[in-house]
Amino acid sequence: MAQHVHKERSFDAFLSSVPLLPELVEHIDVGTKWLLLGTLLHVDDKRLDGIEQLQGHDDTSKTLKMFQHWLTTTPTASRRQVLEVLRKSVVKQHLVADKYEKYLRELHDTISTEAFSIFQRNIQSLNKALVSLVQVSQLLYCKRCISEATLDEMERINQSRSLDDKKTTLLTAMKETVSSDYRKLKDIATVLSDVEETRDIGKKIMSKYGKVLNIVVLLDPIPVYEYNSNIEEKISQDDDNTVGQPQEVVDGNENCASDILRNNYSALSQSITQPVCVAEWLQEVISDQTLSCVTSSRGSVSDSRAVLLKAVRDAVHSNYKHLELFVTVLRKFSETAHIGDTIFEEYSKSNLSCIKIPFLGKYFNCCDNDVKESDIYLAQQKSMSATSESSLVDDNEKDKHGNHKILFPRDMKKKFKEMRSKFGYTFFRVRHIFYSKKSALNIDEMKELIIDLFPDLKSQLSYEVAISELLNVVKGKCSIVDLCPLENLAFQFNIEEAEPIIESFKEEAKDFCKLVSVSLCLDEKLQAVATPSRLLCETVVFVFNWNPDEHTLQDINDVLDELEPLHKCHIQIDKVGTGRSVVVTCYCPAEYTDLLKSAVLEKINMLQGKGLKEFAIGNSTVWDTTQDLLAQNDELKANLKGKNDTITAFEIELATIKEQSENRFKKIEALKMDLIQNEEVINKLKNEISILRKEIMDRDKSKIILDLLLEEAKKEVESAKKLSEKRLQKIEELKLKLESNNDSPVLESSEASDTDTSIQEDENVEWSEDGVRLFNPSLDSCEEVISKLEDKHEIMVLIDSPSEIIQFLIPTILERKAIKQLTIIYSSLTPEDILSFSSQLSTNKSLTSLQIIHSSISDDGVIVLAQALQYNETLQYLYFNDNPDITSASAQSLAKLYKLSCLNLDNTNIDPKEVNGFDGITQDQ
Repeated sequence: MAQHVHKERSFDAFLSSVPLLPELVEHIDVGTKWLLLGTLLHVDDKRLDGIEQLQGHDDTSKTLKMFQHWLTTTPTASRRQVLEVLRKSVVKQHLVADKYEKYLRELHDTISTEAFSIFQRNIQSLNKALVSLVQVSQLLYCKRCISEATLDEMERINQSRSLDDKKTTLLTAMKETVSSDYRKLKDIATVLSDVEETRDIGKKIMSKYGKVLNIVVLLDPIPVYEYNSNIEEKISQDDDNTVGQPQEVVDGNENCASDILRNNYSALSQSITQPVCVAEWLQEVISDQTLSCVTSSRGSVSDSRAVLLKAVRDAVHSNYKHLELFVTVLRKFSETAHIGDTIFEEYSKSNLSCIKIPFLGKYFNCCDNDVKESDIYLAQQKSMSATSESSLVDDNEKDKHGNHKILFPRDMKKKFKEMRSKFGYTFFRVRHIFYSKKSALNIDEMKELIIDLFPDLKSQLSYEVAISELLNVVKGKCSIVDLCPLENLAFQFNIEEAEPIIESFKEEAKDFCKLVSVSLCLDEKLQAVATPSRLLCETVVFVFNWNPDEHTLQDINDVLDELEPLHKCHIQIDKVGTGRSVVVTCYCPAEYTDLLKSAVLEKINMLQGKGLKEFAIGNSTVWDTTQDLLAQNDELKANLKGKNDTITAFEIELATIKEQSENRFKKIEALKMDLIQNEEVINKLKNEISILRKEIMDRDKSKIILDLLLEEAKKEVESAKKLSEKRLQKIEELKLKLESNNDSPVLESSEASDTDTSIQEDENVEWSEDGVRLFNPSLDSCEEVISKLEDKHEIMVLIDSPSEIIQFLIPTILERKAIKQLTIIYSSLTPEDILSFSSQLSTNKSLTSLQIIHSSISDDGVIVLAQALQYNETLQYLYFNDNPDITSASAQSLAKLYKLSCLNLDNTNIDPKEVNGFDGITQDQ
């Protein structure tokens, strides 16, 4: 049931997409009712009349031209509109509508099945390649390819879930998305192409998806030139201009704000580099637990960012106004400021309530009866960016090219009035400074300077004899944002008192100019003083292909600055209005129009790149884009005429290619199946090889250990053999003594006693060629052993020895360089016993094997012994077998002895796996 609902939603979205011209011509045949059909589709009546009057065209041809015009002029054209019009009672083409809908369902099902198959074939590769699950899931969430619940699973820091479990969850969600809407395969491929580890897979999926759509286009019988499109345009129409996966229903401000946040989730997941700082700014809307979690994950920026974004999503879900705070915080960081701007722009265009926004240190409420908040903010941003760039340019250099004026309308509300007042006040102060120095000023020199700067003012200066009258003439060349003429006059005549006043005004004017959006000045007169006589000045019109909401008056100023001799033309902007685009009307002294024309034509390519599409002087159009278009149109007609002869041959060749493509496609599918089977066999063989290698390594290790144990056993057998031979020899000697002393009972008794003592001593200490073995020895026996030890004695075995013997004997023998193997059996070593020889053990350079076995040591002793052995560089083999008191409590200490070649833990209560990082452990299973 759910799958059927998904399928219907996908088809409903498919009906909302723009139809292809070939499918309309092939499946919509309404005969003479094409005119009625076009009327109901709201095709222009004049265009329909023109098509109807075409001579030599049948109804099919006229239907084609009608659909061509409809698709070209209707951005909202969709397949659903065609079906609805066909079923209207005045048309009554239900059969045609049913057949067309059946065709669309078959087309949709074919593409959907192929898309799902493409993704299914790449799941195994994705499962191996996916590593950055959080990053991929965030990008997919932004593209609406997974749900928010799936994103929560990926972003949640949960140690109990393995990487494979999360992969399965994400891949399952992606598969369900493609199953419900095949168009989402393109979004998924785009996301995968943006991630390093899955880039190749993403490109492969995109290529296969393109080929599927390519096949659909090639199946259409209408020639290419009939619908003037290509494969890429078909893909774009099918994917980008249609409704994607069914959007979540937006009910209420919270869902609207959450949807805006989701649109920008991808950029946020890649741009937030200081999640801890952002979280601290958001303390009032996120919990202390979340803040603590973000802070504790400082080592991983991606983990901290994921926790932060989850908290932001929850906050916006609870109250849409939290998005406003988040935007404010984003603007505090350079790497996220542009994302904050984007979110804010979407937010301001939504149907949310009035918004309080920061602007120039104050807050303004954006309501219907006020200036649009987006205009205010965009103007502020452009001012900031333009100010930072213009600060690098010398003010004098800007004045050099700043003689054209950008003037402002008188009704631009409070800010404009304030600026006009500042202009008047500044001019008033400078005028009085000139008055105070009139005795030192030469009126004729001032006239000469003004005429050199502005030759068109010569006639106005002929009869002026007072400074106030000269300044009034100069004022006509100034504007409320430009005191350059007055500044030049003050500079030339050394009026130093005026310089700080003018500089202060210039800074305020520069900021004001860059804050004003073009849209605020449309169709307003921009002149601040009366326009000179049109007999002396010529009207100049620049038409820019701009959106007035996206440009400021400073943008116009920047374009005009590109014309190097412009300062000689003394051009002033008179009006900015809308027409075909943004129309800038100026006036220029008549004697400079030729200079202006040559300057514009010389820079026409640059100006065209900046959006200029028409330039006119007076009633004559000097240049416009239609000239280029007409030339291009003539060239296209000539090319089309030459290509008409090749179209027939191309159609034949296309049919051949189509047949070959079908055969190749079948072969490719067969090869793919073989490749998949071969990959499975290869993977199976790789697994078997890996297992065999591991078994061989385990056998090699076991063999080494067995060889060592066998060698030790041989030595013990040899020692026992020699010991038994000595005992037999002593027994024979005792028998001889007994036979020779039968005559003296007392002596016999004494000798017998001595013999028993000798035997007892021999039983406590057993010597061999390379070592000595002691059975519960006494202190005297230990002293005697120490005195008899030689360099050839490398092995010592202590059996059932008490603490005092251990503490006396072992420190002494470890100081000798001869002992290489020390074995302690059935001797309960306490931590104090081990501490008695720990210093000697740490520095010993001869001991290579230490065996403490058969209930001889516990966890406390192991911990002390491990601390001493950390500094020993010689010991290779350590045996603790048959010590049941050794448990996991000592595992951490043993893990530090990673330099050992062998650590035997047979018959102990410790799991070798608990000794992390140690490979030389042996233990019977």
